[in-house]
Amino acid sequence: MAKIRIKNLGKIVACLIRAIGGTLQFEVEDRAGVFATGRPNGIWAFWHNRMFVIPYLHDRWFPHIPGAILSSPSGDGQIIADACAQFGFEAARGSSSKPQKGLSALIMLAEKVKEGRDVGITPDGPRGPMYQIQPGIIKLAQLTGGTIVPVRVLYSRSIRFKTWDEFMLPLPFSTVRIIFEPTMTVPRRLSEEEFEQQRAALQDVMRVGA
Repeated sequence: MAKIRIKNLGKIVACLIRAIGGTLQFEVEDRAGVFATGRPNGIWAFWHNRMFVIPYLHDRWFPHIPGAILSSPSGDGQIIADACAQFGFEAARGSSSKPQKGLSALIMLAEKVKEGRDVGITPDGPRGPMYQIQPGIIKLAQLTGGTIVPVRVLYSRSIRFKTWDEFMLPLPFSTVRIIFEPTMTVPRRLSEEEFEQQRAALQDVMRVGA
């Protein structure tokens, strides 16, 4: 019965995303050129507390491209997975903060990248610290040669919850600014110092205006 309730909750969340998403006004800055190419082409990186609009945006702008997401093995992760499934996303269950314990999830995501899917990762999830990039997303790009697309989401008006990530729910009829930052490609061969430089560079870009 618990699993049924969780699945139903995921569908309810998906309905809420569509309902609120349909009222929002979007302003887009495409510094990555994703609209010029007709596809985001890679690994979407967005903060955990801004994930609410991402499934809606992908479904609205890139419905022809299948997607996949990384979600945690927790109950909350199941709800996210079920909600995103309503927008055509497959879920790999694991943690971007602990790739050594989520190896199967990274392997699945690597396969999805190679299949040409857009993969969504909240690189400070599933438990933070907030706005701190964990190594999983860099490792995934390194293993696959996939391109990271930093996606910054800024709400004009939102409700901020008292969770570890201070999750933000955009208010209906508010304005959402979406910034696709220039893409980032991670070399396959990196020293530990170079790996950290890549991680810090992505973190710096995504923290702007956060």
